[in-house]
Amino acid sequence: MSFRILICVVALSALATSQRTAERGQAKPISNQLQTEEKEKQCPKNWFSYKSSCYKFIRSPVKTREQARAQCMAYGEGSDLVSVSNKEEHGFLTRHLHENDPLHRQWYTSGYQKTPNFWENEGDGTSFQDMMEAILPNQGSGPDRNYLAYSYSDKYKEWGLLMVDGQDTLLYICEVPQANLNMLIDESVERSHEYGIIVRDPRKVPKGPKIITQPKDRMFDLARREVINYVSVMCLADGYPHPTYEWFKEAFENDELVAKKIDPLADPRFTVSGGTLIINNPRQVEDRGKYHCRATNEFGTVTSESIQLSFAYVAEFNWKRSNEQGNQFWGKAIYCDPPQHYPDVQYYWARDYFPNFVEEDRRTMVSFDGNLYFSYLDYIDIGHYSCNVKSTVSGIGKNGPIFNLEVNPHPNYQQLKFANNFPKAFPEAPVRGVDVRLECIAFG
Repeated sequence: MSFRILICVVALSALATSQRTAERGQAKPISNQLQTEEKEKQCPKNWFSYKSSCYKFIRSPVKTREQARAQCMAYGEGSDLVSVSNKEEHGFLTRHLHENDPLHRQWYTSGYQKTPNFWENEGDGTSFQDMMEAILPNQGSGPDRNYLAYSYSDKYKEWGLLMVDGQDTLLYICEVPQANLNMLIDESVERSHEYGIIVRDPRKVPKGPKIITQPKDRMFDLARREVINYVSVMCLADGYPHPTYEWFKEAFENDELVAKKIDPLADPRFTVSGGTLIINNPRQVEDRGKYHCRATNEFGTVTSESIQLSFAYVAEFNWKRSNEQGNQFWGKAIYCDPPQHYPDVQYYWARDYFPNFVEEDRRTMVSFDGNLYFSYLDYIDIGHYSCNVKSTVSGIGKNGPIFNLEVNPHPNYQQLKFANNFPKAFPEAPVRGVDVRLECIAFG
């Protein structure tokens, strides 16, 4: 009898041990299942989670109210414009807008006026009866203002719901219940290495245009028109398909800067070849100014930096000028009186004949502005002088009229003093990285 009881106890103990082992063995898959369900409830990239819903704040492209709702519904079953169902949800949305929209733009919701003074969320059909405080006060009334959009009130310093007609293109907020995430169609889903198409030549990867060679300022030398009677500007962009190019001239119309497209068919002087603009027989009055190019393919358009087309010239000197005179042992400044020119010119002073240039020494200096200075005159300075200029961008130069310099005897020396406007700096308002020339001369 005792032997039978022992066998039963052992059998029951083995059965209990087997059940506990089975329960422990089943605990792991249950835990994994809960983790999987929790992971599935996480909102996708660019969606924000709050309680049992995911929200997406769409900034671009802006849409009308009906277009915005259609876009939200296109994400999948259960997705719609946001339904502001309670004060807690309203607080979450306004906090997000306060932190992420400093420009205070307007955002469509699914709120609409179903019947006069009765508002409802079109997304989930919930009533707005308990949410009337979220609507901004003192809005007046309008027959077509049947929709609600979040807007910032400068008067009340807070976000609230504004009555709108739904025709304006605004930003909008989409909402989807987390229970429907498995049916969500979202463009932000992470892509695997299998996404896309195979392109073996990296130069043929589809992409929008990008300027790789910016055009540079050009200057046409009017004095060399008989040799080179055209000017060209190059603009180069990368992209695939290969971009096409257009050139524009910038001009002011009614105090507004506009870009006028250059049409080679309308003016045969212009040629656009690839990204190069060629202007034949340039005209100083019509063609000077700023230009830019645009490169376009099916993926977009890019605009280059603006460049300046200018014309280099050196006009003629006055035919005659009066003679100059000064006292012996006194300082003297002789002004060049150069002709009109663009851009800068270099100055050369000649004495008695050309090209017998005046040599600079401790007593004589040719300033960067073209004036000839003597710290004191002596009889060896008597002679025939002329100021001559040469363009800094071409070999063209002009000779000034010849005049006499006479030196009169004087019993006294001039007291030491700086010449007028010295010291001088060229340029007068230098910028960092630019060479500066400093000049100083004293009379006496």
